[in-house]
Amino acid sequence: MVAEAPTVKLSNGKEMPIVGLGTYARSADPGQYSQAVESAIEIGYRNIDTASSYNNEEEVGEGINNMIKKGVVTREQLFITTKLWNDRHRQSDVVPALKESLAKLNLSYVDLYLIHWPFSVNDKGEEASIDYIETWKGMEEAVKLGLTKSIGVSNFNQEQLDRVLKESMVKPVVNQIEGSVPQKDKRNP
Repeated sequence: MVAEAPTVKLSNGKEMPIVGLGTYARSADPGQYSQAVESAIEIGYRNIDTASSYNNEEEVGEGINNMIKKGVVTREQLFITTKLWNDRHRQSDVVPALKESLAKLNLSYVDLYLIHWPFSVNDKGEEASIDYIETWKGMEEAVKLGLTKSIGVSNFNQEQLDRVLKESMVKPVVNQIEGSVPQKDKRNP
């Protein structure tokens, strides 16, 4: 029997495992994402993180659904995160983008949906002028529709996060940022 990972209670009362599998990779052979997800779930991971921009949601979903079908976990035991890409920041684009991610993942909801970056781009990848507060209103709609249990941001600075907190009806539960484990200073053991 695999021990359950400790969780943290989010501000909306939902529990999130504190250890998770990030599925970003610069490249992978077909089937590697699915196998990585299956192996992670097999050894006890319950928090799986992906994003539309990773172009792996179908394989991540395949791994998740394979483990559910095998009876290793139930959907309710997993915490699945995906992220909105910068070219879908119009309020009217947020819910359709999440529905596309859900179809690729073969899930009816995600536990956490994040705005991947606080800036928008057009379909050519050039910076666009869509305010992330507009984007946030679409995120709130996704919660109301039951497509996600929680919403948050990623890569926001303090000023941007404070603005979202001030202008939102549904508060972000996380600001996911890239981090690293501090290395021990070899000069001062």
